[in-house]
Amino acid sequence: MHTSTLRAAGGSIAVTIPQALARTTGLHPGDKVSFEFEAGRLIISPVQRRKYSLNDLLAMQDSEPLLIDKQWDTMPPSGDEVAL
Repeated sequence: MHTSTLRAAGGSIAVTIPQALARTTGLHPGDKVSFEFEAGRLIISPVQRRKYSLNDLLAMQDSEPLLIDKQWDTMPPSGDEVAL
């Protein structure tokens, strides 16, 4: 069993996760977690980042056309690019 000491952090209380447990669970600094209180236990769960498909991303555009950078399409090569 792992233990940790709660600390004051601004207007909140912070809990640290021991390195061994973080490695086991795959948690890293900056990851988001959710908190639940159930049957007298505090449960911390990782929040999975949503993975968008191309169709999802295009649907978010609504009826707005995608922006096209015409300068990008017409600029001359700047290295060893090969024109198709």
